[in-house]
Amino acid sequence: MVDDSAIHRFMRSAFGSIWSLELLLLLRSRPEHCWTRQELIESLRASEQVLTKSTADLVAAGLVSVDAEGCAQYAPSSPALAETVDAVAAFYASRPAAVRRLIVGGAADSVVNFADAFRFRRDQGE
Repeated sequence: MVDDSAIHRFMRSAFGSIWSLELLLLLRSRPEHCWTRQELIESLRASEQVLTKSTADLVAAGLVSVDAEGCAQYAPSSPALAETVDAVAAFYASRPAAVRRLIVGGAADSVVNFADAFRFRRDQGE
């Protein structure tokens, strides 16, 4: 059983956007199917750019595999990861607005952290 805090941390770190979550849930809905790019674009009504970024993020997170022809398939790298995805799917089904806030908040935190890296800091002695 995955606790709520683990679900929240996972969502904030694994999904750069709602598109990534929607893509993962679509792939998970038919795990035996290898989805072509065209099928994914049509099913999600997403752009090629959104699909490319979301797929890359999910592959990097160990949630999806892509074969040589570019077909994508749900492929969690461990049973624990699959269990976490199941918990995320259940949470999203019951509280979609909360999930959106967590993902958008996680993306906003990343932007703020990136921007903070470029701030000039005064030395303490000045």
